[in-house]
Amino acid sequence: MTKTLAAHAAPIALAALLTTAMLFATNALAGHQYRVSAAAQQPAQVVALDLQHVTIVGRRATRA
Repeated sequence: MTKTLAAHAAPIALAALLTTAMLFATNALAGHQYRVSAAAQQPAQVVALDLQHVTIVGRRATRA
């Protein structure tokens, strides 16, 4: 029995949503860590904060 288009699209959409959420969460955590460490190094001065981005590169293993 073959799957319908909706049955194929639902897991793909869920995987894309989960991946995007994980990237945003990782980026938020990295930015928070950066701000905490920058503030700890210069407690008496105003700290100029830069944006920090996380990039994840995935590679597929080739099948034999």
